[in-house]
Amino acid sequence: MPASQSTPNLLMAHDSYQEGIAAVQAGDFQAAIQAFRQAVAADPTHTEARYKLAWVLGMSGYLDPALAELEAVLAADPNHVAAHYNRGALLLQKAQLEADEDGQIDLAVLQQAEAAFQTVMRLDPTDQRAFAFLNLVKRAIRNHQASTQVSGGSGG
Repeated sequence: MPASQSTPNLLMAHDSYQEGIAAVQAGDFQAAIQAFRQAVAADPTHTEARYKLAWVLGMSGYLDPALAELEAVLAADPNHVAAHYNRGALLLQKAQLEADEDGQIDLAVLQQAEAAFQTVMRLDPTDQRAFAFLNLVKRAIRNHQASTQVSGGSGG
C-alpha cells in the first residue's frame, strides 16, 4: 500500500515539474518557482526539480534560497556537475554584489566558489566554462589578498 499511496505524489511531482519547465520556456520565472516548489513538496527526492528550482531562484536574483536548494541537491547527488557549477557562479555573484554594497569582498565566499569550480573540474576536466570561472575566482582571491597585504602593511 505505501507504494500506491505515493503514486499520486509522484504524478503530482512529475506534472508540476513539467509545468515548471513550460514556465521557464515561456519566461515566467515566478510561475516556474511555484511549480518547481510544488514538485519538490510532492517528491522531496526529485533532484532535478530541486535543481531547476535553484536555477530559477538564482536567475531571479534570490541567491541565498538558490544556494540552499543547491546544497540540498548536492547532499542528494554529490556528483551533480551542473549544481556545483551553478553554486560556484552564484557564490561569485554573491561576492560581487556584497562588494558593490560595502566595498569589501568576502574572501570566504570566493573560496567557496573556487572549491565549487574545482569540483566541476575534477568531475568534468573538459568544462571550459568552469575552467574560465575558476581562473577568474583565483585571480580575485589573489587580488584580494594582495590588496589586504598592501593596505595592512602601509599604515595609511
